[in-house]
Amino acid sequence: MNTSDDRKPGHDDPPIRRSGWRSLDALRLEAEWQAQERALEQERRGQPLDPADARLAEYRLIARALRTPAMEPVPYDLTAQIVRHVEGRPVVGERLERWLLRALMAIFAIAVIAVVAAYGAQWMPAFERVLPTMSPQSADWAGLLVGCLAVSLAWQGVVRLMRADVEMPAGLA
Repeated sequence: MNTSDDRKPGHDDPPIRRSGWRSLDALRLEAEWQAQERALEQERRGQPLDPADARLAEYRLIARALRTPAMEPVPYDLTAQIVRHVEGRPVVGERLERWLLRALMAIFAIAVIAVVAAYGAQWMPAFERVLPTMSPQSADWAGLLVGCLAVSLAWQGVVRLMRADVEMPAGLA
């Protein structure tokens, strides 16, 4: 064969071929590694930051972040705390928030009804032009669709009520 073999006689190692790009990449990686090690050592010793070397400052910041715990440890009785919170009565702020949300939804519903009542007559011709005329057969299918949705929602409500009866503790019933 007419291929060059860079191996020395007696060695079974694969040939080492170096290109200019690979050696530059290896030099860059070695420089990054050295910068990381230097930053780690400076951080361990508590030396002041060098404002001239931004890359070293970034590596020191990473080393500091890795050394410091990210969060407090999980409390031993976390599940018990969660259960007490869920089973307990809602605090005043939660109850107030619920009532404010209900009031806001009621105000929004009243506003929607008022707007539809005031401007609905002007909107209807625009909707009539956009919507296609329905044949009696398509009206039947639309009615069937609405009926299926109503039955499905009613069944979901029944299932929720049945679950609420089963899951309620005996002391609260």
